[in-house]
Amino acid sequence: MATDYRSLITHCIKIISTYDANQLGPDSHIEAYLSSLNISTFVDSDRTFLSEVFAGCVRFDGIIKVVVNGFYLSDGQRCMKADSNMYSVMAYLTLFRIEELGMGHFKKFMATQDTRKIYKFLNFLLDEANLKTWILDEWCKLYDSSFVQTHILSPLLRFEPELKEYLQFLSDKLCNKLKPHGVAKLATDVKPFNLTNPKPRRLPTPEKIPILKIYKPPPRSTYIIPAEHGLLLHAKEANKQQAKKKLSEATRMKFSCATTEKSAKTKAILQQILDDKSSQTSFLPPKPQPVPSAILLGETVPVKMNTAAILREGALIQKTEEEEIKKLASLEAGGRDDSEFQRWQEEMKQKDIAEKTAEIERKHLEGQLSHEEAKIAKQNFIKMTQRNAQLLKEESEKIMAAYFEQQAEQKKEMRRLVETITLGHQNVKEAKQKLQEMKQQIVRQAAEESQELIARALEEAEEEMRRKTELIQQIRAMQSVPVVTAKFVDLTETSGVGLLSEMSVVELRERLALLKVAEQEEAEKRRNEIVASKQVCSSKHHVSWGEPH
Repeated sequence: MATDYRSLITHCIKIISTYDANQLGPDSHIEAYLSSLNISTFVDSDRTFLSEVFAGCVRFDGIIKVVVNGFYLSDGQRCMKADSNMYSVMAYLTLFRIEELGMGHFKKFMATQDTRKIYKFLNFLLDEANLKTWILDEWCKLYDSSFVQTHILSPLLRFEPELKEYLQFLSDKLCNKLKPHGVAKLATDVKPFNLTNPKPRRLPTPEKIPILKIYKPPPRSTYIIPAEHGLLLHAKEANKQQAKKKLSEATRMKFSCATTEKSAKTKAILQQILDDKSSQTSFLPPKPQPVPSAILLGETVPVKMNTAAILREGALIQKTEEEEIKKLASLEAGGRDDSEFQRWQEEMKQKDIAEKTAEIERKHLEGQLSHEEAKIAKQNFIKMTQRNAQLLKEESEKIMAAYFEQQAEQKKEMRRLVETITLGHQNVKEAKQKLQEMKQQIVRQAAEESQELIARALEEAEEEMRRKTELIQQIRAMQSVPVVTAKFVDLTETSGVGLLSEMSVVELRERLALLKVAEQEEAEKRRNEIVASKQVCSSKHHVSWGEPH
């Protein structure tokens, strides 16, 4: 891979973070992302890796979410949610690409992220209490158990010792455990044998497609329904119609039974039995005393009173007299007579009782009215049902009449067909000859079509063979061309570290050249200044020597 592992993982996380399924598809999104970067250092293998990782994360999103969500709910409760895409990429590489990458590349990819985060995530994922229990159950809900066992769990278990060793290494790194420095024995210097390197194996030439033999097609009688089947269906339908007719006849002629009303003859017999039984008994019931004539005439009948009745009557009279005395005393003291109020109160009570009675009577009448309306509605519904049943019965009779007419027409048609077949038997030889010629023509057409199909298949097979041969030749030619392993360096590009003061080699050279020119100009300027100062000093010295003392 031309690009470092850290930048590949960073680009994978950015691709997943910026993906929106409602706006673009996976292929369009990865193409737009790669075109927006405009990174010329990316080779085809890097682009392929980014595309495959993004497509795998989208395809197996359900499996990855089971692991990431479970991690956040258990061991990763204190981890940031912003790292969920990073954990998704690491989960995809661990579950689906570890066998293809190998432990070397896998460790380098894991080393690009924080050691503590990677240790927590891998420790959760590789724990058998999680992996072989609820994680496996959730995976089996999304995919078939055979797929999960073959493509996910088996590769992970094959690399389990190396992954456990890498986890131990991460744990030691977090705990700052250093191995003791001891005097290590020198390992034996193994030199390889001076053998000739084997030549690369050539691709095998594809074998020719064998020509299949032409088999006879199955006879047409295999797909033709025999005439007995039609006769059986016709007999079955006739029996069904006859059974329907008998059922309708039995329904129409059914007996009237379970009637609760007794006939007059039965009632007379029962009455005679009761009379016979009463005549046989010798018991004479007591004769009732007649009602007094005074009661019938509405006169008051004197009632003999006992001691208790007399005492009650006396107590009632005494109570009435006391109330009258109290009432007169209150009137003498200036009180008012409440007889009017008592009468008004009694009238209002009677009025309320009358209104309640009228309301009860109204509700009773409304109930009777609703009951009558319900009875009328029920009767109307029964009449409508009977009318619908009558219409349905008439319609069914029409359908049966039409069916019987159709059966009669079919019988006539069958009779006409039988007559036609009977007339056709007279020319049996001619009909057989025509049938034979027709069969021969069909066989010739089928043979021609099969020959054309075989010829077309052979042409397609030869074309496929030619295309494979050309492809093999191209592959061999590409293998024979020497591979350029030198890395071209563009001096006009920066290092891409991300510093504010970074610059390309060309720009650095230009600035160095400008600095050299500036230094030369500065040195020349200083030299001229020194020369000028020396000249001034020398001129002053000469003047001082020429003056008289």
